[in-house]
Amino acid sequence: MISALEPFRILLVGLGNRGKMWASVINQRPDIALSGVVDIEKLALSTFVSGNPDMPAFRDLSEALRAVTSDAVLLVTPPAGHLQQATLIYDAGLPLLAEKPLTLDLDEAIKIVTLAEKAQLPLAVGLNFRYLPVSRKIRELVTEEVFGAPGFGQFTYQRNRDGLRPGLNKYPLTMKHPMMLEQSIHHLDLIRYCYGREVEQVICRTWNPGWSMYAHDSNVSCLVTLSGGLEVNYLGTWTGGWDELQFLWRTDCSEGVIIQRQLFDDLATATIADPALTAVELPTCRAFYDDSDALLGDFVAHVRQGSPLTCNGVDHLYTLALCFAAIESDERGRVVNMDEFYLRNGVPEPL
Repeated sequence: MISALEPFRILLVGLGNRGKMWASVINQRPDIALSGVVDIEKLALSTFVSGNPDMPAFRDLSEALRAVTSDAVLLVTPPAGHLQQATLIYDAGLPLLAEKPLTLDLDEAIKIVTLAEKAQLPLAVGLNFRYLPVSRKIRELVTEEVFGAPGFGQFTYQRNRDGLRPGLNKYPLTMKHPMMLEQSIHHLDLIRYCYGREVEQVICRTWNPGWSMYAHDSNVSCLVTLSGGLEVNYLGTWTGGWDELQFLWRTDCSEGVIIQRQLFDDLATATIADPALTAVELPTCRAFYDDSDALLGDFVAHVRQGSPLTCNGVDHLYTLALCFAAIESDERGRVVNMDEFYLRNGVPEPL
């Protein structure tokens, strides 16, 4: 057990845009410290070290695991390499917090979860949007049925995303299903989390408009059926006809509606007879920073004290399985039943 008086030491692997954001989050916390950083790119390392001159820096993960003492590893690298990296990390006896998606292959994700279970070490996945105040509030309103039982939802995220913009990872430009596995995965995870229900079936179409800069399908449309008959229409685009982001998440309940009108905030509600929406007051939140800080705090508390881990590896399997079931639905042109999909792909059924 790590003393609560000592800073929790994290080895940060990956110094891209998201990795630098994580470093900023960690540097603002007195209870957490970086034990070192790893990146295969010389320039990324030298740039980071120039602002952090005493930081141990490595281009090889194995070397870093041997050279510095850490309490956990934060993995912020492209998902294609996560299985090999997770194997090294668990062989070193360290807990792991990995950015989403855990992998680009469901079998590999199951292998990582199995590695964590065999090593009896924590595995968390960076689904930080669960920690946004607006997400937490939607979950509360739905769970407590403040506006009655939820019946159906509409989740729309439309934009024309410039994948060449400085500061963005470039690998989504060439990967298969970039929208589904890099962006929609967050949205489908929020649908599971905020409604507090598991998905029973999904039917999906994915496609790539002719003017897309992405090599593979950058748009996704799904009809998701959750337990209790809750139906959710989802539309997400990275290739649209307008650069401006348009977001709407509406949940219709038996006695009113819950509507999120902006990506990270702006929640409003109304009863059936109300003439207008009423804004819901939410705590201020710096998107990507405060929500990541809350996720990191949960992870550290779990490692130190054994407290519940919201974004654990097993839970992530159900979101990842939903993404791959949706892809299969598109490829085969049929509804996919999740229980059958779990059984066929070796995913344990949700409790």
